Amino acid sequence: MRCWRNRGVLALLALALLGQRQFADPGYGAGRGPALPASGAVVGWTRPAQPRSFTPTNLYNYIDGAADLFLAYGFKGLETAEYAEQGHPDHAITVDVYDLGSPLHAFGVFAVERPTGVKGLQVGTQGYSSDGLLAFWKGSYYVKLALMQKEDEEAGRGLARKTADGLPGRVTLPEELRRLPLQWRVPNSERYVMKDALGHGFLSEMVSADYHVGKATVTLNVADLATASQAKAAWQKLRDFEAHAGKAVTKLSGAGEECFAAREASHGEMLAARKGRFLVIAESEKASRKDLLTMLNRAVENAS
Repeated sequence: MRCWRNRGVLALLALALLGQRQFADPGYGAGRGPALPASGAVVGWTRPAQPRSFTPTNLYNYIDGAADLFLAYGFKGLETAEYAEQGHPDHAITVDVYDLGSPLHAFGVFAVERPTGVKGLQVGTQGYSSDGLLAFWKGSYYVKLALMQKEDEEAGRGLARKTADGLPGRVTLPEELRRLPLQWRVPNSERYVMKDALGHGFLSEMVSADYHVGKATVTLNVADLATASQAKAAWQKLRDFEAHAGKAVTKLSGAGEECFAAREASHGEMLAARKGRFLVIAESEKASRKDLLTMLNRAVENAS
């Protein structure tokens, strides 16, 4: 009898789970996506309808022209909702929460879309506000708030803070950015490119930042090529490309396991060094080779 009784319990549990699946939202938000703020989270603002969900297969239905960027950075799902001010139907704010699967990918999309010279937004890990748009990232999520009326920015900031509070993840920069030195770094110049970095199909997983060195600007790039053999092959391909482009290419010592310089009078100089599985590139139009080599070595030391 005990055996039959256990089977009966298992059958009831199976039915209960089946019922849950039947009533669950089959889209991205099926118990996995972030919870968007409820009506009243910001005083005077309501959420008239339930959030909508999108997956990689139908993201084009929501942001046709921009979907490729998100998909290239590992997009997992989107939840979106519109909030309206009570008594003012022409005042609305749309909140989009993109799940990119990892903090590095969320940061990458945020950095690609962040315009230069925008006002900072103290929400999440990093944020900005610009022309009726608020955006920030936290953990694996990238969040955008579109305001119908610019005067609703204070309400938008409130919704942004409420959204950030409901998202998991630490408010810290991706670990990969530690490969870039801090000294002289230009604030908010950090970037991450997942594929085809610097326009080369053989460069991927690259973090970058700009630096003020004297009166010149230096850009440092660190690509993680997974293995030392892949990094060596990429280093050689980059050297061959620069040589075929007509630049003066010379071998250098004193940085990494192997290093070369490529110079063109009208576009300044580039140094590229390899260390293990990493390829480190320093570029500048005006910096001296000495300063470029100094910055290159700092990045090489951090590459791990």
